Amino acid sequence: MTNNFNPKRGSGTKPPRLSPEQYIEKMKAEKAAVYKMLDDTASEVVQSPEKFKGYLDIQSRMERYTANNVLLMYKQFPQASQVKEFNDWVADGVKVNKGSKTFIILDPYEYTKKDGTTGIDFNLKKVLDVSQTNGKRPAAPSINRDPRKLVAVMLDSAPIIIESVDELPYSTMGAFYNNEEQTLYVKRDIGDSVALCQCVAQELGHAELSMNSEVYSRRDMGFSAVCIGYMLCKKYGVDTQNFAIDRIPDELKNKEPKEIKAELGKSQKAFKEIATRVSDELYRQRAERSKEQER
Repeated sequence: MTNNFNPKRGSGTKPPRLSPEQYIEKMKAEKAAVYKMLDDTASEVVQSPEKFKGYLDIQSRMERYTANNVLLMYKQFPQASQVKEFNDWVADGVKVNKGSKTFIILDPYEYTKKDGTTGIDFNLKKVLDVSQTNGKRPAAPSINRDPRKLVAVMLDSAPIIIESVDELPYSTMGAFYNNEEQTLYVKRDIGDSVALCQCVAQELGHAELSMNSEVYSRRDMGFSAVCIGYMLCKKYGVDTQNFAIDRIPDELKNKEPKEIKAELGKSQKAFKEIATRVSDELYRQRAERSKEQER
């Protein structure tokens, strides 16, 4: 036996370099596979209340990401909470855990069409979640948040008329959005602050959806508003048990993947608008408190 051990060189040959045409075809095939995964996942989540809840939970903590990208995260890495490319993590001084595997989302870019107009296409972007690194995880929503304070922030930041009333069209409701008057009516003296917060969040969903719709229908937008209310409460640490997100409408279940993605996209955009306003207002309030403490 000798201690002078020299490992043999690998006998395998390097794969041949792809021609430009072959590389283009390879990229097309990879993109087609991702698009198929996206369509299959869209159809999959609306068939199962449990899976649909899983999708909404990711969207609730990642409002900046499109419904399409959240569907891809749900399928590949459902615990995602903050994602970046490898080089971006490294640039931030964060170490990626050994053996971590990337997953794919879509990265939009603009291009000029032959007729001179601007089009949008997507690159495949390989990302890693913060849980695959030594980076600091995003803070979980505070379970001790006062629902009434959250209601106040949601109402103060809403770009609609708010009025307090003694009665609403339905006795079980704590709030009601009237699209014709562009007014959100909030019932006075609601004892259950959690129920009030849930109802306000859902009705703000109706309000935001109606702003981006030529023809408004509470019935047609009902389930989307429920989903928006659920995501808002989930994001800000308010109980979500009363939201009927398990009652997925048959008409949504029976839609084609393209239509399902479009419906989920409407809810995501409305949720993002509301959540951005609320988060900005919460940040402003924290900044003001900090200034007062420094005085």
